[in-house]
Amino acid sequence: MIDRRKFIGSGIAAAGMAALPQSAFAHVIKPSYRLWDAHGHFYTNDVDKYPFNSRTARYGPEIMVAKAMRFPQTPKEVFAFWDESGIGKGAGVQYSSTYRYDNSYLLDIAAEHPDRIVPVVILDPQAAETPATLARMAKESRIAGVRFTGTDRDGPFPFFADAAAPAWEAANALGLVVVLMPIGGDTPGAMASVAQHAAKYPNANILLDHIGFPRPWALPDSWGLTPQHLALKDFPNVYYKYTTLLIEQLHAENFPEKPFLEKMVETFGAKKMCWGSDVGNTPGSMFAWVQYALESASGLSQQDQEDLFWNTAERIHVPGGRGG
Repeated sequence: MIDRRKFIGSGIAAAGMAALPQSAFAHVIKPSYRLWDAHGHFYTNDVDKYPFNSRTARYGPEIMVAKAMRFPQTPKEVFAFWDESGIGKGAGVQYSSTYRYDNSYLLDIAAEHPDRIVPVVILDPQAAETPATLARMAKESRIAGVRFTGTDRDGPFPFFADAAAPAWEAANALGLVVVLMPIGGDTPGAMASVAQHAAKYPNANILLDHIGFPRPWALPDSWGLTPQHLALKDFPNVYYKYTTLLIEQLHAENFPEKPFLEKMVETFGAKKMCWGSDVGNTPGSMFAWVQYALESASGLSQQDQEDLFWNTAERIHVPGGRGG
C-alpha cells in the first residue's frame, strides 16, 4: 500500500505540480490500457489575451489568480502529466475558478488539440442566450457537454430552477453530456432533482461530478450513498465520475478508497462510471493521485477497469453531441 502521507502536497503551490519521478514509488502501477481523464482543468497566465474572472474559488479568488500566474495549466503542463501517467485524452472541463462563463481559452486549446482535449463548457443555466450558445458551440467548437455548478445556500440549485429548463431542453436536443456539481447541504434533495431531470431529458447524459458527493463518514453502512443516490440506478442516462477530489476527501476522513470504489462499482456498474484526475485543482502530485486511483481499482476485473478508465468516458463524451 502506498503511504499517502508522503505524497499529499502541503500547500497551494503544489496544485500546479506535474508528477513526481516514478522512482519515488516502490511499485508503479502501469495498466495495459490507456486512461481517459474526464476531469481536467486548463488555464494560462497569458492574462492579456485571457483575463481572469475568478468570482468563486476553492481557496479564494486572490490565491487562485496567484496560483494560475505561477503554475499555469496549459496543454504543455497538462499533457506532460497525461503522458507520464498514460492518459491518452480527456475532457477539458471549464474552470470557473479562473474564467467562470468565459470559455474562450478552453475552446481555443481544444481546437488546437482536437485529438486530446474534448471540451466541456460552463454556462449560466438560466441565461436567455444559453440554449443558442450551446447549439453554436456544439456545431462550431464541437463541445461534448456543459457543466452546471452551484450551491443551494440562497435557495434551490440554479440549474434545477424553472428558468434553467430551456438550457436543459437544448442540451437534450443536442445530446450533450450535462455535468452536474450540486454543492450544498441537501444532497438527498439534489439527487432527487437529478432523477427528475434524468426522466424529463432522456437524451442528455447526466454525469455526476464526484459521484454526487457521497459521505461514507456520515453514512458508513452504505458508504455514503443516500436512498436518493441509489434510486438513480434505474436511469440509463445517469453516470458517475470518480475523481481525485473524492480520493482526497476519503484520505482526509481516513476512509480507504479501494473498498469505497468497489462499492460504487458494485452499486452502479463500471459501464456507468468514469474517472477524472481533477488536474489543475486538487493539490499534490498528480502522478501520485493517479496511482491511488489505479490502486483502488486493482481488485476490479480487467473489463471493469477498462470501462472505468476509458470506455465510459469515451462513449458519453461525443464532440458536437449525439443529436436527437
